[in-house]
Amino acid sequence: MLDVKELKTSLKLYKDSLGDERLKVKESARVPVEVGQIRVLFWMPEEYVLVFHVEEDGLVHAVPLTEWVNLTTCSLKIHIRHYTFAPLPFIAYLRKELLEQESYPIAIVRPETIQKVLKDVETSPTWSAIKPIRDFLKLVWKRYEDITLGSLFYTHTLREKKNQKET
Repeated sequence: MLDVKELKTSLKLYKDSLGDERLKVKESARVPVEVGQIRVLFWMPEEYVLVFHVEEDGLVHAVPLTEWVNLTTCSLKIHIRHYTFAPLPFIAYLRKELLEQESYPIAIVRPETIQKVLKDVETSPTWSAIKPIRDFLKLVWKRYEDITLGSLFYTHTLREKKNQKET
């Protein structure tokens, strides 16, 4: 059974760690984005994504993962080395360049794991009646919202320019 007091404490710890800082990976240490990577985003606090599709023009489809496993509606747990992650019930779209500049791969998962994660995300609610979980999901989505919209608009603009050149 979920302990709401414990959830509130976890949410408070997460909120207290939030910051605007986003660190860059040195150019010499950057690693290309590939399907199956779990990448750590050097934000405050760190966020994680599982890359499940990379489009030809650099739009990356990813599932955000969290170490705050009790604050998500997804039930799947992924254990990698000393980490335990749970997916968040949404998909983020990020530019490949942003991921290469602000994240680094920490693991690669098998295609079966990607499919399990996508199925869990698809079947998990994006909302919770439990306030700390609901608030956490909103907070994390806010972190990805502008980047997702910006990435989609930028990719759309690239495609428009490409189409204009071809005609």
